[in-house]
Amino acid sequence: MSMKYDVLILPNLFDGVSPKLKDNLKKEIKGLSNPFPGDGPGDKKEIKGTSDVAYRLRVGNYRVFYRINSNEHVVYVFDVLTAEQAHKKYGRL
Repeated sequence: MSMKYDVLILPNLFDGVSPKLKDNLKKEIKGLSNPFPGDGPGDKKEIKGTSDVAYRLRVGNYRVFYRINSNEHVVYVFDVLTAEQAHKKYGRL
């Protein structure tokens, strides 16, 4: 059984997001207590070609970006973008 991780979200991450979408994103982000691809629910994928290891979670037309600190068992959610915005910022994922 894998160890559960705490999930921390950057302040202001959901600024400008509708309440309904915010609730849906938060529900999916809670699933990141099992943050590794193939472990637990959600469409998770490691982002290749970045200097720091980062991951993305697909939530409908949105992409949630996060990093994992395995030593502290913490997931840091640092970005939420539409698929189009994510492709412009990070390339095709």
